[in-house]
Amino acid sequence: MVDVPSLPQSQRLLLAELSGVARRYGTGDRRDAPREVAVAAVRAVTDDPVLLGVQAGVALVDPHGIHGPIVVLLEAAGADMTVAEQHAAEVRERLRL
Repeated sequence: MVDVPSLPQSQRLLLAELSGVARRYGTGDRRDAPREVAVAAVRAVTDDPVLLGVQAGVALVDPHGIHGPIVVLLEAAGADMTVAEQHAAEVRERLRL
């Protein structure tokens, strides 16, 4: 789950939905779907590069690299990877507290 209190509730709800879709197509039961199908499923939730970047940032924090395919999928869908890196840094900082 992504916790970004600075975003409006409507965008937080999109992130929750995006999280599930990205997980299913990135590492879950639909991971073998053709790339264009996976990207289309992600974009059906949102094509906002910032929201895609926030979700990619969450996946980047994974210390075991298991979520690498999710990052690749979100980047292919148009994630702003600068936002992803910034959000990953924020999440890492919060986890240290």
